[in-house]
Amino acid sequence: MASRTYRAEAIVLKTIDFGETDRILTLLTRHFGKVSVVAKGIRKPTSRLAGHAEPLTHATYQLARGRNLDVLTGAESRALYRALREDLYGIAAGWYIAELADRFAPEKSPSAPLFDLVESALRHLSAGYLPALVCRWFDLHLLDRTGFRPELGRCVQCGSAPTEITNAWIVDAGGLVCATCAPGDTHGPRALTVRALKSLRYLLVSNFEGASLLRVDEPLAAELERHLRSFLQNVLDRDIHAARLLDELARMRRPAPATT
Repeated sequence: MASRTYRAEAIVLKTIDFGETDRILTLLTRHFGKVSVVAKGIRKPTSRLAGHAEPLTHATYQLARGRNLDVLTGAESRALYRALREDLYGIAAGWYIAELADRFAPEKSPSAPLFDLVESALRHLSAGYLPALVCRWFDLHLLDRTGFRPELGRCVQCGSAPTEITNAWIVDAGGLVCATCAPGDTHGPRALTVRALKSLRYLLVSNFEGASLLRVDEPLAAELERHLRSFLQNVLDRDIHAARLLDELARMRRPAPATT
């Protein structure tokens, strides 16, 4: 007979209050995939596990198998990401990463590569790297590891290698469309500049240590975000809620226009 208890290294993706004192945690585990567990009494002031039941917590959890939901019985912290939690833009980026991981991770299917990707992204956010760069690197590698990698090497319509001119980014087609096939889309929001295409290619083949060397100014960052967000939303067929908070924070950070 299989043991009723087991241990799982996991990152908390989201939580939902349940009943008067309980909470349901969505965990991304290294070996068991995405699982939902109930933390009984976790909202009581005296709960000794309360600190392990917050989103973006990385811990080893002791779990007991239940009829409908497994039950949290113990936890040992592995990473607290304190620096991440002290920065509003950083924590918003962390929520963005957790939301996408939750959307893409299958239930109870082993997903060590996805777990490692999320852990790496949160670790580098906590280390103080630019949240926008961490998120774009995460976006591309998430799409790659879940089978939705965009085409960056050849035009998805004619198969030709793009020349070094502005091409187009058409998410319904799967990514890069050359200027010959999409002449009307090489201006405006679907225009894919040479810098952006080269940056996307570089980010896709790089670990984060390599990606962190990429020099990204504001116009390039905005273009990369626009293209990858549209691609992700097309795959998910829904908005990314945490992206709205990132947009609002970005607007707050912009300097006010000069007055005369």
